[in-house]
Amino acid sequence: MEHITEMPGDRTVSVFAYSAATVGVAGVLTLGAMYAVEVPKGGPYVFGTINDATGAAFNLLAIPVILQVHKRLPATPWNQPLKWITAGACAAGATSSALLVFKILAFEPSTAVSVAAIITQGVWFLVANNKLLDVEGYPTGLARLGRFIGGALLVGLPVAGLGFLIPGPEWLRYTIMGAGIAAGAAAWAAWPYWYYRTGKFLRHGHAIEVPRGATPEAA
Repeated sequence: MEHITEMPGDRTVSVFAYSAATVGVAGVLTLGAMYAVEVPKGGPYVFGTINDATGAAFNLLAIPVILQVHKRLPATPWNQPLKWITAGACAAGATSSALLVFKILAFEPSTAVSVAAIITQGVWFLVANNKLLDVEGYPTGLARLGRFIGGALLVGLPVAGLGFLIPGPEWLRYTIMGAGIAAGAAAWAAWPYWYYRTGKFLRHGHAIEVPRGATPEAA
């Protein structure tokens, strides 16, 4: 086995991970406050604007963390495209949210871009963390948490959308929608915790083992 104790940039990126965790918590709280306080009253959407701003910051902070964690994966043909597509989706989501805050972009197209960015990140979380379960030395609990986040997002969003679109009795539609929203909300709430734990992992420079002949992907 080849032993990799600490990769260049780990400790620097840990600062981005901790920052993303902090901003992510603020995003979860402001989103909850918006739906609990502002949506029933029809505004003004102060918490909503703050949530959009935290979304922009969170997406930017996520990019170096995703790229650094991705280095742990053994090189395969899909690694490079997945990495850069995910980073590009984060950048697009950050730009969309920032433009919404400054009222340059309308709510509907901004939301469409943000949802697409979330789905893309969900694919990365599911695929990358599932593969990280096979990388010796990478925290199993952290990989499972990431896989759960990705899976819950990719299941919850379409199920919620299905409940909204299908015809039928309201109780059925609301049940399906509720199940999807619950799955998505669980992933959303766990998301900042993954970044916090990733920050701890990168900060402490845990040993990584990869099979002989496999090399971690370059940044």
